[in-house]
Amino acid sequence: MKHFLITLLLLIAGWQTVVAQDVNMFKCLNDSAYLGTADYQAGNKYQKDAILFMDMVADTHPYYIKADRRADWFAKKQALLEQCKHFETDEAFVDALIGVLGPLHDKHTDLTTTQRLSERKQAQATEQDSIASGPIDKAHIMRRHDSFYDYQLFPDESICYLQFNQCVNASDYPFATFLNDMFAKMEEGHIKTLVVDVQYNGGGSSQLCDELLAHLYPLRETKFFTTYIRFSDLMAAYNPRIAEVKKNWEGDGHKDELYQQPAPKIPADYQQPKVYGGQVVFVMGKKTFSSAGMLLTSARDNHIGTIIGTTSTFTPSHYGEVLPYRLPNTGVLGSISCKFFARPDVATVDDTSMEPDVAINLDDKDGSWQYIVEHY
Repeated sequence: MKHFLITLLLLIAGWQTVVAQDVNMFKCLNDSAYLGTADYQAGNKYQKDAILFMDMVADTHPYYIKADRRADWFAKKQALLEQCKHFETDEAFVDALIGVLGPLHDKHTDLTTTQRLSERKQAQATEQDSIASGPIDKAHIMRRHDSFYDYQLFPDESICYLQFNQCVNASDYPFATFLNDMFAKMEEGHIKTLVVDVQYNGGGSSQLCDELLAHLYPLRETKFFTTYIRFSDLMAAYNPRIAEVKKNWEGDGHKDELYQQPAPKIPADYQQPKVYGGQVVFVMGKKTFSSAGMLLTSARDNHIGTIIGTTSTFTPSHYGEVLPYRLPNTGVLGSISCKFFARPDVATVDDTSMEPDVAINLDDKDGSWQYIVEHY
């Protein structure tokens, strides 16, 4: 492996989020070796894009790093092309591609059409109308609020309730500053219990989750996720230097092997925040995904606090870090994972879900809050 490989990895982080903001920035799949084949040349628009889709998934998704898995994947190709002969709408085509993906279809590896995007935005706008605004209080406790993160102290119950809705820094109040302020207020008020509610959190930057964990557990003692990267042609389309990295990695004999990203290094001058000594209760719901799921998995595997709520809809070890793309003949939009995140507890790395320590009905907001007050 060439020495510049690790340095280059620093260039990868961040651009996935940027390109996902604008449909026009989705890279078009137009460099496949299949473009010159007879099947592609003779196919209708759905068959052509199905061929490009099959090729891209095999070359990009970490699951298909193994040759036997790629063989199983391509075994589905002929049946898919037969289906494509009869499609009359892009919607039917997208459903067929999602069907072929099977269990790999998740929030990170997905497909959509412009029509579905429009419908999704309308649904989100309707949902936004029902989100509470103003301060968190007992009348609105555990109901979703419109901020990325907010907290409220309840001195009588000795509880600090943190509603953490997105792993995104607010432009006027960075999460690190917010946490310093919150924990200072908790110490001042001798608060015995911190409730971290991520039942509405669909993810974002895991850096924010690490900042929270650092206040709950010594960072130098924390067990982290292990990250594996799949170098691919689609990744190289966003960063051309990746093509050279891919060539060197495979040239060193790693053709059917993911690259293990080095574990994060803690700077020698790192100042550990004061670790909170009270109880910590995490609330996990059906809409907890991605980085928020990693937060709860890290808490479980490092024995931090108690998790209450519902069975996870996320997989504790999971694929992620999306690459967006566009199919050239139909305009169908997609995203695909390029990394695999293995949970810290290697004994449970293959678990497909995570159970709460205590199952409660989160649809009953008042009852959920009352349970917390009575037990914590």
